[in-house]
Amino acid sequence: MENREMYSEINALVGTVAKAFDTSEMEVVTAIEQGRLGMEMLVDEDGRNYIGTSLDGRVVRIYQGALFRQGDGPAETSDSGGGCSCGH
Repeated sequence: MENREMYSEINALVGTVAKAFDTSEMEVVTAIEQGRLGMEMLVDEDGRNYIGTSLDGRVVRIYQGALFRQGDGPAETSDSGGGCSCGH
């Protein structure tokens, strides 16, 4: 059993970020170490919490159960982060 505090949660977040940017978990860890990955806890215009992430010029909003990539889908606006990439 893993005894480090929040190990499972951090591991899940790294996996979600890797999925969001269509890369490997190792690349996410490397990007963190190199200062190339930005993450910030934010609230959208509808009051929903999300994690704003950026990696090498790409931006993704990570919501509970959904990823919104900049440039995806017809729902994109200049500041919304784009349409839903999970099929909703």
